[in-house]
Amino acid sequence: MALDNRWVIMTKMIPWSEFEAEYAAIFSSEIGAPAKTFRMALGALIIKEKLGVSDRETVEQIGENPYLQYFIGMSTR
Repeated sequence: MALDNRWVIMTKMIPWSEFEAEYAAIFSSEIGAPAKTFRMALGALIIKEKLGVSDRETVEQIGENPYLQYFIGMSTR
């Protein structure tokens, strides 16, 4: 990963872990499917808005771009 990539830089600017506990507390761990992480949920929304694309295109872009995967906390392996 290039450290000067805009998504890598933005990743460092957002305090993901500070928000995660509060976000996770909203969802029940006993009922329904497990919730996505805060980083994945907010990160995908940020990507969608910054790129100006649809939900479907956001998913496609994330699937094709390791920098976007890194930004939302997905393993790139």
